[in-house]
Amino acid sequence: MTNEEANPLQLGQRVQHPEFGESVVIERSINGFARIFFATGERQLPVTALNRSVSRTEQIVLKTAAGDRRARRAWLSYKAHTLPLLDSAAALTSAKIDLLPHQVVLTHRIATASPRRFLIADEVGLGKTIETALILRELASRGELNRALMVVPAGLVNNWHRELNEVFNLNFEVFGSEGDVTDRKSNAFAKHDRLIASIDTLKIRARMKRIEQAPPWDLVVFDEAHHLTAYKRGNKVEKTENFRLAELLKGHSRDLLLLSATPHQGDHFRFWMLAQLLDGSLSKSPDDMVKNRHRLNTVIFRRTKADACRPDGSTLFARRWVHTESFVMSDAEREFYNALQVYLMDGFALAKRQGNKGRALGFVMTIFQKIAASSFAAVHRTLRRRLIALAVQEGLLHDGNLEIDARDAAFTEAKVLIRREFGLGDDRMASYEADRILTDLKRRLLKRMSEEELDRAANEDLFEGAAISAEDAAINAVELALPEERLRIRQLLEKFPKQVETKVEKLIHALGTLWRHDASERVVVFATYLGSVEMLGEEIEKAYPGQGVVVLKGGDHGSKTAAEKRFKQANGPKVMICTAAGREGIKLQHARVLFNFDLPWNPMDLEQRIGRIHRYGQRWPSPRLVESKLRV
Repeated sequence: MTNEEANPLQLGQRVQHPEFGESVVIERSINGFARIFFATGERQLPVTALNRSVSRTEQIVLKTAAGDRRARRAWLSYKAHTLPLLDSAAALTSAKIDLLPHQVVLTHRIATASPRRFLIADEVGLGKTIETALILRELASRGELNRALMVVPAGLVNNWHRELNEVFNLNFEVFGSEGDVTDRKSNAFAKHDRLIASIDTLKIRARMKRIEQAPPWDLVVFDEAHHLTAYKRGNKVEKTENFRLAELLKGHSRDLLLLSATPHQGDHFRFWMLAQLLDGSLSKSPDDMVKNRHRLNTVIFRRTKADACRPDGSTLFARRWVHTESFVMSDAEREFYNALQVYLMDGFALAKRQGNKGRALGFVMTIFQKIAASSFAAVHRTLRRRLIALAVQEGLLHDGNLEIDARDAAFTEAKVLIRREFGLGDDRMASYEADRILTDLKRRLLKRMSEEELDRAANEDLFEGAAISAEDAAINAVELALPEERLRIRQLLEKFPKQVETKVEKLIHALGTLWRHDASERVVVFATYLGSVEMLGEEIEKAYPGQGVVVLKGGDHGSKTAAEKRFKQANGPKVMICTAAGREGIKLQHARVLFNFDLPWNPMDLEQRIGRIHRYGQRWPSPRLVESKLRV
């Protein structure tokens, strides 16, 4: 008789492994193997490598059952000691959530650690908000949490407030001009112990001083911590205001938690600086960090969807199905594309000849390349608006040289282009609006974007307004322009294809196929630039007028929430089109189909998009992802 036959492992039994430590059986032994749930995920291991684990409590119970009088007294003492914790335990298990094994394990490991300085890097959709709330509840029940500060992106403040207060009854207040608490008359950080605030609200210098003057926090949490960035340019380290705030709070709190599903943005230095916030002794440099990456395991928790399971051990997430749709440009599209390439190559050549003076133009051409990869409609929109900016720039130059007639002619031309671009009429109100847009554009051109701002826009750093900043940079960076650039842009615009883009036709056809199979199918479409988003909305509405389209783009939190709610209504729109604003903080698991109309350069950005639908709570079959691929 084998050891397995004599002592079969039972579901839920605790076992010990010499390499992976203590864990629990989630699938009985079959053919000499059992499936075990560890903190790092599930593993299938041979039964012979496992030893039964008997806790101290179980030992006491066994001895008590055997009539050991001393053990019985110890057992009763243990039970008496646990009584004060029952209220807290009942409150936790009665929360309006489904507790999952990976969340409970994480809560236990962090709550029992010292010091508590960790990066929770669980994959998108695994419930980092819930894990944080569980940690807060656990620390509060132990009497170890009086003061806590949640620092989150502006668009997620209300989400956090709702989750922490309505689901977990943690009584947090919102700090800010439109929240529950302000610092107009006194130091709110000293008077209030549990606050949620946007990172943009806190990073103001005067406010950071008030934080320093307030008592230290027991726990500070940064959500979407990949926004805490520090760059290296040559031998110089440039820290963003977000990062400086994190440095301040790091030294003004006992515990620090960073949350991000995508903490590594393809830059070892940025990731190393993020890890330095948690423990500066782990590595001496980014190279040392990469060489000794195992050290990061002491401060980083990373679980993927493959690691997560239900309490009964069954699979938690459906498998993804990815399909790449290729297409070939039409003759008209190819002609426009070739003309655009000549324009861009000439821009790059001029930028190279100008040396450092030409870097801004080089950044602009790089941005145009990325916009063109999204859609011809997006690059067409940006070219039209750059044409306006060039006309205004010429007017400003003439104004500086006191050439009044030439100045007025340039500004008049700019106003004509503005009326055409923004669909303004000829009445007095339209004239006022054209004047306002012209004045705003003058102000922006006179201000000029710094080289660092242009560099950041060209590289599309991962933040909500990145695409808008990139488009603005391509429009407004006109200090150095190509010779006769206005004429060249006009000639380029004349070659713009009049028919619907081939890539758009592919998307329209795919939507029709989906809805013929299931008319109730909900679809999420991601496109980076506003020109693509506006064009897609018009074309889908035109092709399928009864299905409905809602657009989620940058703006205040209310507009984003309203768009999300509309899409989730039972009879709401069947299509949601998202810009970069939809990558974080929204939950769209009631949909299962996602189209990447364009692909971001950063794979972490792509993962954030997919995480909107592929998350816990999705009751559909496997989510399906479609991306476009151009064949030139």
